[in-house]
Amino acid sequence: MKKSRLFALLLAAALVLSMLAGCGNNNNTTTPPADDQSNTTPDNTPTTPDEPVTTGEKVYRTYLASECSMLNAHDNVDTNVSTPYSYTNSTLWRAVPNDDGKGYHYVGDLATDLPVIVDQTKGTDEEGNEVVETTTWEFKIREEAKWHNGDPINADTLVYSYKMQIDPVLVNKMANFLYDYSITIVNGEAYFNGECDWEDVGIKKIDDYTMQIITVGEPTLNDFCSHFTDRSCYPVHEATYEAGMNADRTETTFGTDLDSYVGCGPYFFDSWTRDSVQVYKKNPDHWLADLFNYDTVEVYIIPEMNARVQMFESGKLDDLIPDSNTIETYIDDPRMVSYASTTIEHIDINCLNTNNPISTSVNYRKAIYHAIDRETLAASAFGYMEPAGHYVNGMAGILSESGIPYRETKYGKATTDLIASWSAEGHTTGYNPELALEYLKKAYDECNVSYDTKIELIMAFDASSSSWKACGEFLQQEFPKIFNDMLSIKIVNYSGISTTEFKKGNETGWDLSPNDWSRGVSRNYPHTCFYYYLSTYSSHPNNYFSPAFEEQYAVCESLRNDYEAMIAATQVLEELYLAEVIQCPVIQDVNYQMFSDRLEVPVDNYIPGFGWGTMYGDIIGE
Repeated sequence: MKKSRLFALLLAAALVLSMLAGCGNNNNTTTPPADDQSNTTPDNTPTTPDEPVTTGEKVYRTYLASECSMLNAHDNVDTNVSTPYSYTNSTLWRAVPNDDGKGYHYVGDLATDLPVIVDQTKGTDEEGNEVVETTTWEFKIREEAKWHNGDPINADTLVYSYKMQIDPVLVNKMANFLYDYSITIVNGEAYFNGECDWEDVGIKKIDDYTMQIITVGEPTLNDFCSHFTDRSCYPVHEATYEAGMNADRTETTFGTDLDSYVGCGPYFFDSWTRDSVQVYKKNPDHWLADLFNYDTVEVYIIPEMNARVQMFESGKLDDLIPDSNTIETYIDDPRMVSYASTTIEHIDINCLNTNNPISTSVNYRKAIYHAIDRETLAASAFGYMEPAGHYVNGMAGILSESGIPYRETKYGKATTDLIASWSAEGHTTGYNPELALEYLKKAYDECNVSYDTKIELIMAFDASSSSWKACGEFLQQEFPKIFNDMLSIKIVNYSGISTTEFKKGNETGWDLSPNDWSRGVSRNYPHTCFYYYLSTYSSHPNNYFSPAFEEQYAVCESLRNDYEAMIAATQVLEELYLAEVIQCPVIQDVNYQMFSDRLEVPVDNYIPGFGWGTMYGDIIGE
């Protein structure tokens, strides 16, 4: 590993723009479908060698906390599918590290080179100013590109893949990541909603190896390229996708096992032992093969932190992300690096639980917000994280032209000061037990509930989350004291499914549930961290929506070309979020990571939107 790795976040990288991360939930543990190829052992213990084996082969060993439910990234909202896709598949462009280790840049992957603008349409805005209405981008596809089974890849491959992703009958969960993520494709959403024909969509085949994509407005080159690095925008193998399609074309079994998946990436998907290990082998014939140094990549599925620590210490893993229970052991270890996160750990508050007589009250939501002792939880349950009564994360705005994080602007500071003004003595992040009780009584009054009524709140979370277990147990002790026994907490654990899956159709099974969705594009546009909590987002993890909040979000979106006005509007948006407690923010994540001595990463510091670039690393000292 490079000796110059630092603990500090690389705050300014003038030439670096965000490779936009997708949504995710780090607590997700999904139950995979049956797989005839699986040879998982009965106790689901990852199969590893007794001792690291030195064979002259460069083997990179890493892990996922949960198994991929399927390899169909069109319809899989879990971020863990990004790992097999980045290794075993290829998309139009790929972000690769600069030679000097200071940043990254885009190169053509399936595309021969970066896209070029060949046409623009212009109009005028409401004030009579000339504006770009649409931009036409053109690019060539490599004629040597092919699937791992030898089938050719051409413009028809990409057109089919994108058409299926936003197909109005399939209704894929990740459709919007194609038509409206960091770029907006003309009529993409309209096609998905059944409001226009495919011919009207801004995805065009010019000839067998030439394509054009027409976007709304004039996104930057980096925004355009990064859009297609998302896991959902990789191509799919048409014959395999079609082979899994049901009769009414509402779903496909593509990607449910290796027999129903075909890749075209720099690595072959060699084997997949469910809930144990994924193995990738280098594809020497890939057109970008020279960028990749590992001969084999082994990705172990390890839900338990103790097992990860044991494997890392015994040399069976090359990296480790400590949790709150293990960070103390490693905090001064020279192998440790740290960097800020786009994630705010928060609690979703259910407003649809008919068993809770005050669930619909905003005053109840405020009571929960002010009953959370974030400072204590950050230190005791989450370990070396930062308490957060706000939701716009500490990385938001880092890749703006100014390079100043939103929280450090006068707008972000004003909201932070507002939260501090609500807080009890000795606190600054919203904790105020007297105010919490006051709001709870208002909720009881509003809902005509007697103060003698005792309400048991169900706090449900993934059983594998030790931090939220400690948090839940702390709140279980504190709530009866704060609320004079009017509120108590019952802890319910689940496993084998995602948080979103647990909540779906289970409105009476929970009142409070932690979540941690993040949005990489907030590094450029701070307000977009709220995107997933809008009623318009099909897979939203919450069930409380505010028309005023959504209208203000639209205002922020309309100001993307005026950054100062946009972040001023973001302050209003965040304060609307807090006024109704759309969720209850708790912790700002700080990411810590350990790298083995034999792993050399390709960059000197963590790079926002790119990370450490471990897939481009090298194994040394074998």
